[in-house]
Amino acid sequence: MNTVNEIRLARLAGCLYLLLIPMGVFGIMYIPELITVAGDNSATLANLTDHATTIRLSILCAFAIQLTQLFLVIALYYLLRPYGVIAARFMVLFTLVTIPIALLNELSHITALLLSESDLLREVFNPQQLDALTLFLLELHRQGIMIAHIFWGLWLMPMGYLVYRCGFLPRVIGVLLIIAGIGYCLDTITFFALATDRYLIAQYTFPGEVLLPLSLLWKAYRAEKRIVSDFNQGSE
Repeated sequence: MNTVNEIRLARLAGCLYLLLIPMGVFGIMYIPELITVAGDNSATLANLTDHATTIRLSILCAFAIQLTQLFLVIALYYLLRPYGVIAARFMVLFTLVTIPIALLNELSHITALLLSESDLLREVFNPQQLDALTLFLLELHRQGIMIAHIFWGLWLMPMGYLVYRCGFLPRVIGVLLIIAGIGYCLDTITFFALATDRYLIAQYTFPGEVLLPLSLLWKAYRAEKRIVSDFNQGSE
């Protein structure tokens, strides 16, 4: 990382990646736990009504996540492309596949909210039918996330390869990113093959995704400091 452009890209990528973490925790982990009560459909439906505003915020958060990830992968592409053009293109490709899947998946939450609030539909369908459809949409959203899950893993693998090769970031982070990607992919496979989420492991394989943005920001800071120091020495 020797140029001002690389420093800016590293800083931008680090900031965007860090921004994804709280949004992901809120939208993907907190909201499902807030709404769904295992084995109690009545409580789940009540939570949907009671926390409608929070769910709408989670939908906006999902939109923000996809927009942030789009700019993030562009920054990473230009930063890491010199170390593997093909891998960098696959990194972008997997991200571009994920974004429409994740965005369209939010229609399930939007429709579930509409069902719970629509007086017109309650005149046409009985409450039991609407409740059953609402629960179906909530489950559809959960399974839709698991479809996007595999691409969240796939984009990490070429990224990990590029981080490993780039030389200005610790190679261990590249290895950890590949492990994280494998974790996401295995989660999707076990979820659909075994019809259960009891064996999800991505929640334990994520450290590389935290270390990468922190390392990018640190390296950008050090590189900028070095360039300023060299400039000052040269002007003396």
